[in-house]
Parts: sequence; structure tokens; C-alpha cells
Amino acid sequence: MSKFSAWFVRHGQTIKGWLVTLAILFVWMLLMDWVVMPLYTQYSRERELPDITEHSFENAREILESNGFRIIKDREKTDSRYAKGMVIFQNPPPYSKVKRGRRIYVTVSSGARSVAVPQLVGVSERDAAFILNNASLVLGNIQYAFDDYYPQGVVCRQSVVQDTEVDAKTVVDITVSRGNLPSRFIVPKLVGKNIDTARKMLWEAGLETGRIESELSLDLVPGTVIAQSVAAGTEVSQGKAVSLTISRVE
Repeated sequence: MSKFSAWFVRHGQTIKGWLVTLAILFVWMLLMDWVVMPLYTQYSRERELPDITEHSFENAREILESNGFRIIKDREKTDSRYAKGMVIFQNPPPYSKVKRGRRIYVTVSSGARSVAVPQLVGVSERDAAFILNNASLVLGNIQYAFDDYYPQGVVCRQSVVQDTEVDAKTVVDITVSRGNLPSRFIVPKLVGKNIDTARKMLWEAGLETGRIESELSLDLVPGTVIAQSVAAGTEVSQGKAVSLTISRVE
């Protein structure tokens, strides 16, 4: 046996071990070069962040996770413009360039602020508007009706019951008393009155203003009643419409 053969017999296992190690290192380098690094580069590459505002939180989560991001609910905020559970703010902002895996913090609407409807019945029409405004509510339609209990000008009904919990900016309608229902409805004398005064007199008498026509008159202030369709002192039914003719200068 030659010296080389003897040496190889003595060191063969060591050589095989080194060869296996080199082979493993070679394969590992190939994996790093062809697989790991491309994946890492792809993962670390910045991507455009989608706009998730005005989406529900769950829908926003699906959108972000499908794009490789993580969603974190930072806080909730009352906001009457957005439904409860809707995303109203995100950080980083939409369309920012960020890396995959980035945490995206969002602010979610908790809905409109809830308020209790105040008592309006028994207060004046003017005070009712003031009270609703202070309660972050909105005065809606105002109707007028005769009422035997509440005096004229006082709220006798409200569309939303007192102490009901509603969203801020909810509209509340009211009905204002016209005073006691008259036993008789008599047409007042309107000729010579200003049109605005005439309307008010008809309203206070439980009557309605009908059609208004105009007629040229250089001797009277414009808007003065010069004729009425039902004579003054006539007894009529409730809500009878009285048409008027008013003066004009040209």
C-alpha cells in the first residue's frame, strides 16, 4: 500500500466530513441566493397603503391583511357623520409607501353622541328652540293648534318624548298652542291693515289666509288690504280661508 493510500485510509472519514460540510454550505448558499433573499427583498419592499377610511373595521382588517399589513384599533371617537364601527382615520395615511407587516393604527367611529330629549311642553316657542340647540338637537317643523290647557304661544306637544335617548342632531318637531278653541269663528275686519297684520288676525281667529291678489293703488302704502273675500263680522267654520286683495304701486 502506498503512502497516499495509507494516508487516505487514516483520514478518509475526515475528508468525507469536510466534503459533506462543503456540500451543505453550497446548498445553503444557493437557497439564500435563490429563495431566501428574494423572499426577504420582496417582503421588505415598500408597498402603497390602501385607503381603508369609510370602511367597517372588519372590512378594513381584511383589506390590510390581504396586502400584508396589520391593523390596530387605536381608539374610538363619537362622530355623527359616520356609522358606528366605521374607520374614520388611519395612520400612516392612505397611499403612503410602507413595508409589509407594518402596523396600521385606525380610529373607529362610535356613532353619534347620545343625548336625552329635554322637556319642551310647557315652554314658549322661543325657549324650545334655545333648549334644543343647547341639547345638540335640531328644531324641526313647527305646527300650531288650538289647545284648551296651554295658553297661546306655549308648546303643547313634541314629536319625541321627553328623556328619550337619541343621537345628537336629531330633529324634534313641536306643536305650539293657539290658545283656547273659540266657540264661534268670526271674520275680522282686515281692510286697511298691512298684509302681515291681516295674516296674523286671521290666524288668531282660527281662520286661514286664502289667495292674495294685488291691485294698483297710488293712494295706499303697498301691501295694504283693500278688499277681503268674506265680509267682516261673518260667522264661518273653523279654518275658513279668506282671500285678500292688496295694494301695489306699479
